[in-house]
Parts: sequence; structure tokens; C-alpha cells
Amino acid sequence: MVFQLFSKAQVDTEEKASAAAPVLAFHGAGRPAWTPRDAASLTRNGFVNNPIGFRCVKMIAEAVGAVPYQLTIEHEAYDKHPVLNLLKRPNAGQGYVDFLEELVGQLLLSGDGFVEAAALGEEAPQELYVLRSDRMRVVPGADGWPIAYEYA
Repeated sequence: MVFQLFSKAQVDTEEKASAAAPVLAFHGAGRPAWTPRDAASLTRNGFVNNPIGFRCVKMIAEAVGAVPYQLTIEHEAYDKHPVLNLLKRPNAGQGYVDFLEELVGQLLLSGDGFVEAAALGEEAPQELYVLRSDRMRVVPGADGWPIAYEYA
């Protein structure tokens, strides 16, 4: 009975008159614009100008910075040690978490991480600084093996 109701209904069909034939339009994006293959450009486009990339790197770096650390030498854990004091306050401008977040960020963005240990004379290091990976260059020796690093 319900089906009979629909079968008896009249359907008006209308056609629009048009002088133009059916059109199918394609539009290409044009030529790709690739990022230059240097660390500064890749970091700017993939990290600074990209909120998703920025947030991913930031979340990973914060998670690594939140992991507690412990100094163990030959199966003996230390609560007090000069290395622990240095890690607690790596330099005058950073604490442990900020220092580690910066180091992990460099590792994630460039694949390399460099830390400078600053000391006065022959003493043990008093400060640690994260160096920018894009400014570091390996100086090869005569045999091709690295003999030094140059920071510019």
C-alpha cells in the first residue's frame, strides 16, 4: 500500500536550457616550490612557520626534560656530585629542563646536538651551553677522520 502511494505520485522533470556544453575544469597547483636544503630554511619552514611541527618538537622536548636523572658510577648511585650540580644549573641563563629541551630540540631538528663545556683554565667545567648544529662544521684530518669541530 505504501509502495502504491509512491508509484502513483507524479514527478515533474525540468531541464535547464543552456547554450554552453557541460564543462569540466581542471586546475593544477603549478610548479612545486621546494624549501632550500639548508638547516636554517628547513627549520624556519618546518618548525617556526609550522604550528604542528613546532608543537611536536616542543612536546617531545618537554617530555624528555621531565624525565628525572640519576648519576651512577660503577653501580653506585650518587646524590651529591659536581656533575649533578652542573646539570642542575648548566649556565647562568638556563636550568636543567630548559637546557635539555634546547638540546633535544636541536637533535630533533637537525639530527645533531653539540654541547660546549666552559671551564676556567684546567678546572672542571663550570657551565654547559647548547651550540646550534647549523653553525657547527667538522674539520677533517689528512686521513679524512675528524680532528676538530669549528663553530662559526
